[in-house]
Amino acid sequence: MRNYSFQYKIINLLVLGLCFIIFFKNYNVQEILDDTALDLFIILASVAWVHILKAARLYFAIYGSKISLHRHLKTYSKVTPASILLPFKLGEFFRMYCYGTETGSAPKGILTILLDRFMDTLALLTMLTAVCLVSGSAFDPFVFALIVFLAGLLGAYFLFPGLSAYWKKFLLRIRATPKRLQALSFLEKLKVIYREITAISKGRGIILYFLSLFAWGVEIGAVLLISFLKGEADPSDKISIYLRAALSGAAPIELRQFIFFSLLLMIITYIAESIHEYNHNLR
Repeated sequence: MRNYSFQYKIINLLVLGLCFIIFFKNYNVQEILDDTALDLFIILASVAWVHILKAARLYFAIYGSKISLHRHLKTYSKVTPASILLPFKLGEFFRMYCYGTETGSAPKGILTILLDRFMDTLALLTMLTAVCLVSGSAFDPFVFALIVFLAGLLGAYFLFPGLSAYWKKFLLRIRATPKRLQALSFLEKLKVIYREITAISKGRGIILYFLSLFAWGVEIGAVLLISFLKGEADPSDKISIYLRAALSGAAPIELRQFIFFSLLLMIITYIAESIHEYNHNLR
């Protein structure tokens, strides 16, 4: 049985308690459930499939670490509410902290979650770009800036080996000074980070991306199906608003419904995995 520090337990308790307060302050359950039974069932089914895909994506990212599938599911169901509810993406720091503790490596936890978020955002932008091209709507400046930023990150990753080799040769040729030694040390730290990212994503990057794409496809498919059942002629605007809301955090009713059922699923999963862990420890 894994032993966790008192600090780890307290941080978990405080973060989840804050999530509990935020949910009851900002979400009207009656409004969320004020829909047809069929619509709510479609949302619930899409929530289940989306989180299966997202949990699988994260498990692929941490594959090879000292964490079992059951432990991963318990951790995933614990950190996801924080990722959804905490403002300014602060929940991602909680995810990094928890997965760093679970895998026994803080850098691995940080880089794994960053890679997970990168792939999820890349897939979201892919879907949003496709919707804009099909519907003919204009690109939001924030979305365009995010596309440029992600393209810059990808470019930096692929160019790093060549640039690193060039600057190392350059630094070794100039006169030895404290600043040169600091620059070489910084370069070595960047190479360690690069190797860790490569180790996490090698052979898995394309899988992580397509799992993210499928997850967003399921989510958007549910919005389309509900729009069709309600007789809406052109749901492209609703889909565009929904996808933009996923980036900005301003949630329309469809996204609040998805969040509500996501939190419900996470609670059930966490309880089920806790019971499994308890029974396993009794053996």
